[in-house]
Amino acid sequence: MTRILTLEFWPTCHLGEIAKVFDARGARADYQRIEEGDAIPADHEDWDGLVMLGGPQYAEDDAGYPYLADAAALARAFHDAGKPVMGVCLGSQILARALGGRVTKQGWTELGFIELSPTPAAKDDPLLAGIAPTRLVQFHEDTFAIPPGATHLLTGENCANQAYRSGASYGFQCHFECSTDLWKEWLTGMDDHLLATDADYHANWPRDFEKHEADSLVFCEIVSGRWLDLVEARLAKAA
Repeated sequence: MTRILTLEFWPTCHLGEIAKVFDARGARADYQRIEEGDAIPADHEDWDGLVMLGGPQYAEDDAGYPYLADAAALARAFHDAGKPVMGVCLGSQILARALGGRVTKQGWTELGFIELSPTPAAKDDPLLAGIAPTRLVQFHEDTFAIPPGATHLLTGENCANQAYRSGASYGFQCHFECSTDLWKEWLTGMDDHLLATDADYHANWPRDFEKHEADSLVFCEIVSGRWLDLVEARLAKAA
């Protein structure tokens, strides 16, 4: 069975729709729930790939969250071993840090379904080939620089760096794992924060999901499935 180490940095930031793809393919997601006291594993040996999920932490705040440095070191170890990595939101920032890219505070919040467009380099990418511009969920205040030697894959009008690839490692700033159900889970802990951030979006998010969720779910199914293809292809080659 394919085993995917899954680092959850915040209690409601789980695999969401990605889990459906893994389940359908028989891949096992082994969760480490870091804010609930689970430790960052010391090495990559027991797993075939790594997924790092979102959270409100600043990816370089080692004083506030000492485990972030350990997560970056583990991501680097997976990457150096050629094992596929996928970072989502905070996870993409931790991966960027691991690969030598800076993470900075953006100074504003990107929120809601924002249209992201593939760069020319995405045309031949294993995950994004054939993908059209798609509106995907955003909720972030920080941003990453594209790591040295990595390929810029997705861009947005206001936040240019939305996805990158380095080897078999991918970082996605957007929350393509997010469905209405997952968004409602997030709201249980951030309702007041969302209201303070953008009262209009707080009132209108159901309309936003009604218009754009279906395309986002298709994106998630394609990209998650293709990432799992990379994991399985590596295993087949090693067999």
